[in-house]
Amino acid sequence: MSIATVLTAQRWFPLLCCISLGNWTHAQVVEFTPSLSCESQSADPEPLVQEGLESQSAPASLDPEPIRMDDLGAKDDDSSNASNLIRQGSVFNAGYENGLFLRIHKDNDSFELTTNVRGQFRFISFGRNEETWTDNAGLVRPIANRQALEIERSRLLLSGHAFRPEYGYFVQLDADTDTGHIVSMLDGWASWQCYDGFQILLGKRKVPGTRNWILGAFDTRMADRAFSTDFFRSGRTTGIWLVGEPSESVYYELMVGQGFNTGDLILKETGNHFAIAGTTWWDLLGNYGPARPTDFEFHNDLAVRTGACLTTSSEGEPGQRLLETDFLRLSDGTRISEPNALAPGATVDGFDVTLLTFDAAFKYRGWSANAEYFWRWISDVEANLPVPEVGLQQGFFVEGGFFVVPQQCELNSQYAFATGNQGSANSYATGFSYYPRRSQNMKLTLDVTYIDGSPVNSTGSDIQVGDSGVLFRAQWQALF
Repeated sequence: MSIATVLTAQRWFPLLCCISLGNWTHAQVVEFTPSLSCESQSADPEPLVQEGLESQSAPASLDPEPIRMDDLGAKDDDSSNASNLIRQGSVFNAGYENGLFLRIHKDNDSFELTTNVRGQFRFISFGRNEETWTDNAGLVRPIANRQALEIERSRLLLSGHAFRPEYGYFVQLDADTDTGHIVSMLDGWASWQCYDGFQILLGKRKVPGTRNWILGAFDTRMADRAFSTDFFRSGRTTGIWLVGEPSESVYYELMVGQGFNTGDLILKETGNHFAIAGTTWWDLLGNYGPARPTDFEFHNDLAVRTGACLTTSSEGEPGQRLLETDFLRLSDGTRISEPNALAPGATVDGFDVTLLTFDAAFKYRGWSANAEYFWRWISDVEANLPVPEVGLQQGFFVEGGFFVVPQQCELNSQYAFATGNQGSANSYATGFSYYPRRSQNMKLTLDVTYIDGSPVNSTGSDIQVGDSGVLFRAQWQALF
């Protein structure tokens, strides 16, 4: 190696090192400034303040504050443009806070994705006390003893916002044993928060038909909902929702959707009439808190909440056999669209349905109770032959419980009832829930239900149409 080469290398080496160090510093701060945490209690990282972004404060986070240029000794002088570069770049945050989250701020936009996983694993055993039941069409149907191990609900939730916090989205994917573990989109919508306390939602979602139906399946008092809720409730549909919360004690929802229960149907299986629905609740006394019926929070002061739901829809089309009419059953369990259900030789192809409910609940020092009453009117029944009116169907459920050990062990009981022109049914249930982490993340529930002639076929609650007997359920659920 020549002396000239050595002198040249000595001359350029310090400059190359400075360039390399400057590039590394820029890459760490501008392109990627992660902060990972797990169940930390520190404050949310401050987003970079840019023109037009002052009102876009990021949602609360458990992350430590990201690295700043000042922390690395950068100076705000003409010889360094690092501060200008970071304002033009992006900040990336990831961690866990009620779900795994990813947050990005880039230029004038912000993005957020939160991922949650929910699952319910269940053992059920049903012992019949009748061998058959006869429906309103005169068909004699068997009642079977059964027991099973099943994945009742296995769900992946994706939620967040895009571009600005007021443009939100929510997607829920579901698979369980009842559907052959086939993954499908249970819910999916986009939302626009027009102003504080009011937003518009477009997509697929629950029809707000009953309070206990709107309540999430992972927040029920027993292992699942009462049979009367499943009998009267609406379903899911595609539509438009107006959601408002003018104060902490008042909430409402208005909806125009494809139908009363059309969530899994394609357009050619539904009619041309839309469903209209609305719900509201208000806190009459105190702050009721989360919608779940149990007093997990342990209210020191009495809290009382009341509410109502109203849904109306025209289902089916005259002269056509559409699947959107299949959800409705008579009070003895006969599907209304079944041939001969209302008269020999007659098949129903359309009807109007109106559902009205009132609900009330309280929480106080670990004690809680909730109830809901249902009225469902079936009118303007269309069939190929004259048929009698179905008339009014009505029913209710009432349930209550208390925490023997606060936030850990709770005892619960429930009674449900449904009646109509074709028959009546009752159920009695009792059980307990155990929270091993003293949180909602994990829950073990055991309950026993006696039912005397179910009018509903519910894969979610494992109560089948015609059931008369005793059902035992043991369920483990986890949320994260």
